[in-house]
Amino acid sequence: MDHVKDTLIFAGGGGGDALAALMIADTLGLDPKRTAFATLVWERTLFDPEPGPRAPEDFEAIEAVGEHNHRITPSSRLRGDRTTFVPRLAESFGVSYYLMDVTRGPERVRTQISELQRRLGFEQVLVVDVGGDILARGHEEMLRSPLADGLALAGTHDLDVDVRVVVSGIGLDGELSQEDVEDVHRDLIEGNDTVETDVITPDTAARFASAFRWLPSEVSGLTTAAALGHRGIAEIRSSGLRVELSDESRTVRSFTQEDVYRRNEIAEAFSGATSIQACETVLNDFGRTSELEFERRSRKRLEESASARTDGNLPMEDLEQELLAYSSSVNEENVQYLSIRRIAKVLDLQRHELEAFKTYLADQHGDRFQPPIWTCSAGTATAIPEIQVDATYAASGT
Repeated sequence: MDHVKDTLIFAGGGGGDALAALMIADTLGLDPKRTAFATLVWERTLFDPEPGPRAPEDFEAIEAVGEHNHRITPSSRLRGDRTTFVPRLAESFGVSYYLMDVTRGPERVRTQISELQRRLGFEQVLVVDVGGDILARGHEEMLRSPLADGLALAGTHDLDVDVRVVVSGIGLDGELSQEDVEDVHRDLIEGNDTVETDVITPDTAARFASAFRWLPSEVSGLTTAAALGHRGIAEIRSSGLRVELSDESRTVRSFTQEDVYRRNEIAEAFSGATSIQACETVLNDFGRTSELEFERRSRKRLEESASARTDGNLPMEDLEQELLAYSSSVNEENVQYLSIRRIAKVLDLQRHELEAFKTYLADQHGDRFQPPIWTCSAGTATAIPEIQVDATYAASGT
């Protein structure tokens, strides 16, 4: 064994779940020196225009570990004009992440985790999902990311190690309706003695909140905002879904993997698949649209939007006025917050334009622009305390 670890935390959705994994570890009081982290790398089309998750061959400076695994370090990067934020998370918080290669299906994930368990000796795996859509049955009308969740569940099923699914902010990503959330409570939570509950504290949230100045995670950002005391309706996603920041948004619940797996018809159907394409075919058979198809459409829209631009100079003041007008309009409908992703859609911003506008907002509206959210009404923003990352945590290593 390289190092003895007690726990492997697997960020099942990639993206912001990779940061959420660190917050969950802190919330659960896990020893950072005895905790290993793994993640998908699957960024939004705005930052990685190629649909789907990334494989080891998509990286430069990624470290091979054993026969089936690779480790993402601060020096790792994607090839070409593509961006992932996982290396910066590794650098900022003193960790490294094992890359779960879901492009080769759930069987590869199972092989990878089994190899890591032999090398590291951990006794449990925690699959982290923010928003709780991993708890879906598979037929929910608003479900938009069944592929990643199904891969994570299928890939961690029937391992020779204890596996739990850890969720924060059930319903916060807008993929579960109120009826769906109530179904989760009836079927998984009420009367279930195996469910463990905790909350993300303001101190834990503040310890990691600075990452949202550059990390474009929406749902992990919202659960962080809720832990910092923000309450009210937030408008999110390209489609403008509205979700509520509440006490539930910062609540962490841990379930047995078996309980979650038995609910998810899609994950069970993925069993034995050896490619992501095979899993997408399964979804089509279920009558569901996969994240891959949404990303193909998104890439086309971004390309059309970019080709239609004639002026390379961004009129920051004009964008500012457009944002202020939109904020005032939705605030009249009781919307208190906009996510950064929503701002990008409302203003039709490309990646580099969004970064420039974020810098402008931080300079001009530091009281209202507190990544990961923008406060729609002036004078109502909640101050975020400045807390530095614990040095012990930042030294967690592998």
